[in-house]
Amino acid sequence: MKNYLVTGKIFLIFSICWGITPVHGADDELTIITNDVGSRIDLIARTTVNTEYSVVITFTTLDNLAPSTSQTLFNVKGKGDTYLMSLNYISLSKGFSYNWKYVWNFGYSGENHNDDYIYRLPYSSDSSYSIGQGYFGSFSHEGTYAIDWTLPIGTPIYAAREGRVLHLKEDSNVAGLTEEYTALANFVLIGHEDGSQANYAHLKQNGALVEVGDWVSLGQVIGLSGNTGFSTGPHLHFIVKQQKSPTNSTSIPTQFSDRDGNILSLEEDDEYFGSGDYQDPSLAPALRIGTQRDGKTKWRTGSWLGTMFDPAKSWIFHIGLGWVYPVELSDQSVWLYNDNLKWIWTKESAYPWLYFHTDEVWRYYLSEKGFYDEKQKEWIELTP
Repeated sequence: MKNYLVTGKIFLIFSICWGITPVHGADDELTIITNDVGSRIDLIARTTVNTEYSVVITFTTLDNLAPSTSQTLFNVKGKGDTYLMSLNYISLSKGFSYNWKYVWNFGYSGENHNDDYIYRLPYSSDSSYSIGQGYFGSFSHEGTYAIDWTLPIGTPIYAAREGRVLHLKEDSNVAGLTEEYTALANFVLIGHEDGSQANYAHLKQNGALVEVGDWVSLGQVIGLSGNTGFSTGPHLHFIVKQQKSPTNSTSIPTQFSDRDGNILSLEEDDEYFGSGDYQDPSLAPALRIGTQRDGKTKWRTGSWLGTMFDPAKSWIFHIGLGWVYPVELSDQSVWLYNDNLKWIWTKESAYPWLYFHTDEVWRYYLSEKGFYDEKQKEWIELTP
């Protein structure tokens, strides 16, 4: 968590601004800058690394200034400048002053975890490893939903859920059991769309195989296990936390599936085959990339397939096509099976054109009109 205090007073056409005091030094990745445009002061988040951030702004003094929004929590993506809000002058003939502080952290903040999401065991389905310490383990997991798998050094680690690499560390080559080793664990931190974050920790030196800002697919190799930081021996520490704000993050329980898709009940000291490399084509992650969840619901809206209800299972409900079973191909094109329409093929560059396999015809889709049939040269009403 990054913490800043910013104060300032401005009178008419000249300004005095002081107190920009980053706790972690001048090279911090996110700072709030101001831009006075005459009738207002714009607040802008300036970031130096291409990742995701969450920032909260708190005002302690606002004289003759009115915020353009009541929003105080902002999610910011990418490297560069992102407009957050404005402080509008109430009266241009009077002086004004402002005083605020802001706190930021890596990753988006979200209201709640998608409890329907089924995570993968983050190692190969050809290998079986035991759980050295489970949820609320007495050694170092007290009060924490974290899992330690006893993996040999150099074991490939797979993403248990798709997301974006928020932060990583891979320069450490030491381990120990005293407090000073805690911050020396190598890790990859991956953020998910609902504000949760998965931390894969104790990786080997130079064991991160991804870069900050990368989009990571489910089952992609992200690192190599190791024995760094506060550790008794080689293992992978895995924990998912839900970030509701930059200062409010708690560990949460997660569901896991094995290589056959069965939901597991993990027990300490038991061995399990991994499922990290298993690719279930029915999950069709291409349909989910670029979509946004509608708040706490399971509805999504995307740039190409449109609006759909996504229970994170094999079937999804599309607003026009009805219940469809998606199967993704290697080029991220998708076959969609519907009981009435049978198999339909499309991809982002082709949509809203869809190919109907049974009829051997292309049809153009508009949600308000249905399908335009090229053979019949007419619109066909939707009957999903």
